[in-house]
Amino acid sequence: MKSLAPVAATPACLLKLRASLRSLPVHHARIAHFAMLNPAAFLDLDAREIAYQCSTSEATVVRFCQRMGYHGLSEMKKVLALELAAKLVPHSAAGSGNAGDQKKSSRRVFFDCGIALQDTVSCADHATMDHVATAIANSEILYLFGAGGSAHIAQQAALNFLTLGFRTVAFVDPIQQLAAAKLVTARDVAIAVTYSGNQKDVAVALQSARERKALCVAITSFEQSLISKSADRLLLIATPSETLRGESGVHRVAQIAVLDALAVRAAELRTKAAKGQRVKERKGGQRAGS
Repeated sequence: MKSLAPVAATPACLLKLRASLRSLPVHHARIAHFAMLNPAAFLDLDAREIAYQCSTSEATVVRFCQRMGYHGLSEMKKVLALELAAKLVPHSAAGSGNAGDQKKSSRRVFFDCGIALQDTVSCADHATMDHVATAIANSEILYLFGAGGSAHIAQQAALNFLTLGFRTVAFVDPIQQLAAAKLVTARDVAIAVTYSGNQKDVAVALQSARERKALCVAITSFEQSLISKSADRLLLIATPSETLRGESGVHRVAQIAVLDALAVRAAELRTKAAKGQRVKERKGGQRAGS
């Protein structure tokens, strides 16, 4: 049996855009999203046509490319084209040979799951991850909201957090989410898990929790979405470019990994704090008895 060829991750150019999204002005963010979601169209269109698609000007398109470290649109296109070409080779290799269609499809799913995990780690904001984990470690109650296929991810994550000793509740029904959001306090954390980030009910629930001063976190694949506007912190899930146009199971693997990473880190922080408190109490007792 042929060994699997190594798979290139998402082109560095696109990862660079994703990593920079939170610091980009609105017009530049539109161009970045267009390039990430439609790399082929970005390569095919000229500055005027890209500007039209992104509701901005040609000059803004050029300034955007320069902001990202390129001399202009031509250089950015050249780099992106080379990186996309390099990425296509391993994928075609993965589907070669005499294996049946089912085998090819199964391998492709595993390849894409690996890419999603690798790219999510590459573009992760680790400072934000640690901030969220710290807030969870110090929280009274962790609320998890989910919708669609991500609802099951929220429920599974709730079980994991409960197993690690955190008071956690998961709500996937819109009415229950809205009701629960009105009960949160400033000592709680609310996390919404959603692929597109455009479920209005989830966004409203998260915004309600935010108004009550809870730390609100969005885990989604799209930075410019309703849910991101309702969140204090945003954790982005990278999805292979071939699946960006539609929801698939691939992104759920990355969602689970991010939530598990938060759970493990929060548990570590809580254990460390508990040990520190015990040491402090022991020293206090020794001083009192001396």
